[in-house]
Amino acid sequence: MRVLLKNPDTQKAQEIILAIRKSVLRMAGLVDNIMDFARGRLGGGLTVKREAKEPLAPVLEQVIAELKSAWPGVTVEAEIDIQEPVNCDRGKIGQLFSNLLGNAIMYGDQGRPVRVSARTINGVFELAVTNYGVPISDKAMDNLFKPYTRGDRPSQQGLGLGLYIASQIAQAHGGTLKASSNLEETRFVFEMRQGH
Repeated sequence: MRVLLKNPDTQKAQEIILAIRKSVLRMAGLVDNIMDFARGRLGGGLTVKREAKEPLAPVLEQVIAELKSAWPGVTVEAEIDIQEPVNCDRGKIGQLFSNLLGNAIMYGDQGRPVRVSARTINGVFELAVTNYGVPISDKAMDNLFKPYTRGDRPSQQGLGLGLYIASQIAQAHGGTLKASSNLEETRFVFEMRQGH
């Protein structure tokens, strides 16, 4: 921090700022996930406050902007085509999306873009995050949405709660979160029918 204050315009300062952004995003995500996990374990369950008055697209765009600012070398290609109001808890959907996109950036091939698609079709909201790189093994896939698991790619970052919390947010919205992974791509898809 001292280096940053003494030399705010140097390359080293920019590297420090980038590291701080990543740390802040990671800590905020960890706190959100831990709080939701604790509520679930204490019997409070994951609560969502659904409404369709405000648009969802700006929430998704904000998550993309935050993660791109922390990983400027990663390309995120986003197609957001939300024509109908989405009846959801926008904060929780933002958390679900942040967990999925953060995973895609961290575990995907950073030389290739992460693709994001969000759309509404006939009363169904669909959010998909796709990355390229080493596929998730069948064994890891079996435990992917369980707490404290990181598949077969251990990392010092996180507690292995991100995908579990994302799946809980999907369930609380009456939706589904599914994953597929092969040599071509790894893809997570959240779907939610608007009538719920």
